Amino acid sequence: MNCEIVAKAPVHPTEDLEKVIKALSNIFDYDDILIAEESVTVKGNTSCLFPFKEFLEKRQIRDTARKIILKGWDEESKTINLKLSKQAAFAGMINLVEDDLSPLGEIEL
Repeated sequence: MNCEIVAKAPVHPTEDLEKVIKALSNIFDYDDILIAEESVTVKGNTSCLFPFKEFLEKRQIRDTARKIILKGWDEESKTINLKLSKQAAFAGMINLVEDDLSPLGEIEL
C-alpha cells in the first residue's frame, strides 16, 4: 500500500519561519518541503512517520493515539486527518490535539 503523508503548519506574521520548519523537522523525516507565505507543507511516504511512531512507543501512549487517529479516519476519502501542537513539535514532543485550542495554530497531518 502506497500512502502519501502531508503535514501543513500555518506561519503567522509574529512567528519565525525557521522555527516552524524546525517544528516540522522534529517530528517528520519528510522528502519535500514547500514554503509559502502563510504556511509550510512537508510531504513524504509512510517512512517519514518513523520519528512520530518512535515517540508514541517511547511515551507508551499508542492506545490513546490510536483512539484519536481512528476519530480522524474518513472512510469516504480513505484519509486520516490529525492535528498536532506546533509548540510541542518545536520542543520535540508530540501532542495530538482534538480541538482548535492552540493560539499559534496546529500542524495538520
